[in-house]
Amino acid sequence: MFYASLVCPRMANKRRTMEHRLDQNQLNQLLRFLVKGSPSCTDIVKTCNWPTQHNNKWHTENCCDMFQPIFTNYGLCFAFNSLPLNGMTNSTLAWQKSFNPQSAAKSLLWGLDIGYPKTFPPDVNMQPLRVMASGEANGLGVELFLNTSEHQYACDGNSLGFTVLISSPADHVYTSTVLRIPMDRMTTIEVSPITYKTDSSLRSLAPYQRQCSFQNERRLEHYEYYTDSNCQHDLLVKEARRMCNCVLFNWPRVSLQESVCSTDEDFQCITNVNGKVEEQLIYAYYADSEARREQREQSKSCHPSCNDVIYSSQVFYSDLIRDYGDGTPHWGIPGQSEVTQINVHFYEDFFLGQHRHAQYDDYYFAGAIGGLLSLFLGFSIISVAELVYFVILRPAYTILKEMYYQRNK
Repeated sequence: MFYASLVCPRMANKRRTMEHRLDQNQLNQLLRFLVKGSPSCTDIVKTCNWPTQHNNKWHTENCCDMFQPIFTNYGLCFAFNSLPLNGMTNSTLAWQKSFNPQSAAKSLLWGLDIGYPKTFPPDVNMQPLRVMASGEANGLGVELFLNTSEHQYACDGNSLGFTVLISSPADHVYTSTVLRIPMDRMTTIEVSPITYKTDSSLRSLAPYQRQCSFQNERRLEHYEYYTDSNCQHDLLVKEARRMCNCVLFNWPRVSLQESVCSTDEDFQCITNVNGKVEEQLIYAYYADSEARREQREQSKSCHPSCNDVIYSSQVFYSDLIRDYGDGTPHWGIPGQSEVTQINVHFYEDFFLGQHRHAQYDDYYFAGAIGGLLSLFLGFSIISVAELVYFVILRPAYTILKEMYYQRNK
């Protein structure tokens, strides 16, 4: 019951606790319960359509090659277009192999600061995956199956459906856009990106001055890419480990022997750490805004990434029926409320981004000084030439001319 209470939404408000913290055997048992008790990818994903690989045709084979297991606040899920190790550092490899034996570290040619390589035609299989156009025909299509005969009402209540989380590949999934997908529906999710770019000339400023951090300026313990949400969760995990000597079961771990919070005191400590981390970040933001701040002091704020991508979405539903005109393969005879389809695509080809740059650079500053002097003193480049001529050149010429005449006399 304790294991189930960790992942069951209906039991979240009455979470059961242990008298003593889980030992190593119980930790292994918990992991086996989560892996074997969760549906496998092949149990859920029946057909799929990813245009760059399937040529706009629905397939029933190798769909799960595009998904990899990932722990979230909802238990063990499957992620599409996730980065190697789900965007986490190599220190979490042993923990990730415990629920995904295919986990492996891999270097990428893509990055938040550098983007994709400037090559044409682009490699459509490069991670993270991308599409070349917007629209439903260029998005991801998935048909999901839910075996209602195995539905655990004590865990999920009377609600039938799937939970979908939408986030950037570089962001963790513990705080993401959450969508509830009903059964017997065609769910269309239109995604719109919001990009943030920062001029490289601002690297000369301290992060607290430009209010953002580049990737090479701050390294996180558990996440490969720096974002504000990754920074906040990384800080939360470190503070929980320091103050409570344990972490939650679904949080990244650097060792399989690390203690998992399981007693009432542990969960109360995690609640207190949440409040302290939020308070710490608020004070850090205020400290960064102080005018007397020492420039050598390292910022403790979780500023946004200087280059980042954030996604917003809008959802539409329609009834799903089986008819002779249905082009999706028939993999079985599902019953009522056992099938649903999802299509995720970009809303439009073009989007507006936000660009962070210096409002007053050196050239603007020099021009502003010249403009002010010209405005208030009538000063200009011609005035400089006249000043040099009348103050230096003309007097020097007059003196030299008189000396020349005196010598000739």
